Amino acid sequence: MQLRPATPEDRPAIIELLRQSLGESSIPKSEALWVWKHEHNPFGPSYVLVAEENGKLIGLRAFMQWSWIRNDRVYRTVRAVDTATHPDHQGKGIFKKLTLQQLESCRQEGILFVFNTPNGQSKPGYLKMGWVEQGKMPIKFKILRPFTVAKARFFDKEKYTGQSEDPSPFQKWTLGVLGSLDRYVQRTNQLATLFSPQYISWRYANNPLYSYNYFTDQENYLLISRIKMHAYTKELRLVDFIRLNPQADNGYLNATMKAQVSTFCEQYQIDFISLSGQQFQANKACFNWMGMLPVRRLGPTITLRDLNMKENFQYLLDTKNWCYSTGDLELF
Repeated sequence: MQLRPATPEDRPAIIELLRQSLGESSIPKSEALWVWKHEHNPFGPSYVLVAEENGKLIGLRAFMQWSWIRNDRVYRTVRAVDTATHPDHQGKGIFKKLTLQQLESCRQEGILFVFNTPNGQSKPGYLKMGWVEQGKMPIKFKILRPFTVAKARFFDKEKYTGQSEDPSPFQKWTLGVLGSLDRYVQRTNQLATLFSPQYISWRYANNPLYSYNYFTDQENYLLISRIKMHAYTKELRLVDFIRLNPQADNGYLNATMKAQVSTFCEQYQIDFISLSGQQFQANKACFNWMGMLPVRRLGPTITLRDLNMKENFQYLLDTKNWCYSTGDLELF
């Protein structure tokens, strides 16, 4: 068995391996999606390692590049994402071999740390390879239709977390909206994704998986969202917030966003709204309209793996040092 970096010529075999290993799910397996995700990422192409035997791909491990910023320092990191092992070769430790070699390659490239949100089945394996659990992502909720939400949780908690998306048409992303970021200077004393027009265009405007909506006044803020359908309820997921003008009046921001979001929720019959608890806490003065429900740790579990942070790695384990959005951590 040979471990080697993937090449563009491997794409068809990679997609076939993903299908054989994982099957088709809510996230389709296609070359177009792969190219968008791993080759068009404005932070840089993904680190992709494959295992090959007798000329056939039998394993895959992909780390997506991601840049965070804090106090003008940019942190080059990777997000552990796609992995696959051919059904005929499972149980041979291929996943572990690929992951450990990928970690070493990224360490030599100067990557500072790895982050991801593993599920309950894969998390123990990551912890054995040196990942550390930060905890569940804090989420802020606003319940608009209490009876509907309560009934949904009572009847079927498993279906309540379904993945289907609402096909409702949204307004198009315009050059004006993306251009408003050209003058934006990002200031944060917490770790936050490094914003740019290129990132917003890639991550949200041109996302092939989900339709993202936005609320904005073109000058002071950009609030990005998508509708997520559950078995019995409809969620407005506020996935990212950018305060374009730090001098904007909080009262104005609070009233304007409330009016825009309320109108949208009435039009699309939204049952509840969610927002990253970290973004809510960092911008609480302009999110008073999100109501009185406390922030709760109900999001995905976040795990981290040190590469070159060394003594500063402990800083990453405290949630209060982060301002991640739902969009940073949702699966795509």
